[in-house]
Amino acid sequence: MSMPRKIRCTVAAIADHGGRVYTVDLTPTSAVPAFRPGQFLHLTVDEYDPSGFWPESRVFSIASSPRERNRLRICYAVKGRYTTRMEQTLKVGSEVWVKLPYGDFVIDGAGDAVLIAGGTGISAFTAFLEALSPETTSKVTLVYGARTPALLLFQEMILDRLARVPAFDLVLFTEVAAAGFSQRMAGLPRVPHCLAGRIALEPLWPPASDFCTPNSVFHLSGPPVMLKSLTTDLLARGIEPGRVRTDAWE
Repeated sequence: MSMPRKIRCTVAAIADHGGRVYTVDLTPTSAVPAFRPGQFLHLTVDEYDPSGFWPESRVFSIASSPRERNRLRICYAVKGRYTTRMEQTLKVGSEVWVKLPYGDFVIDGAGDAVLIAGGTGISAFTAFLEALSPETTSKVTLVYGARTPALLLFQEMILDRLARVPAFDLVLFTEVAAAGFSQRMAGLPRVPHCLAGRIALEPLWPPASDFCTPNSVFHLSGPPVMLKSLTTDLLARGIEPGRVRTDAWE
């Protein structure tokens, strides 16, 4: 495991997805240290003197691939004081500091997995999903929910994996319907399961072959309320605690 390093970065691009949800691409001044899919970084928008103390910061899952040593990507939703400040101050060309990598919420791909993501929690899984190939043999199911279809981030990449990777399955939850979304999904080479409302296990249970296997490990990433609710529900359905892993750094 790489030792964490502090790196100055420049904001290369900001994508505004609406609903105060953003994706930020960063260009680091030196090569990114090796990290594993699911790990996170600390980001600060304050000035930092390497000889002094690390300033106030916020943690974000690393959404870019470990193969990309000259780029970092994070996603965030404005939910509090610090992310409000990020929304107000981050511009293309701005400088920020990051330190990375951290965390043991790692999907190793050695066995069957169910990835459950709420909102920007998808960023904990994107590096793993990008690495899936048609030769992948372990069963992987992504259960992904957002308020609206427009806030289902990384759609192009996820739908590409659905089309190309037979072992990958996709379940989408949206709280608010959007005109044309269901029709668009129905026209894909492989059609994801599209459900209304917030992420819930009830419509997916009892486990079916297109959702999970008896040995699947459940990885949960998203808002704390979602993590608590789904963890409780999984345990109540007889899933052993060791098969439920949460990205609980918020």
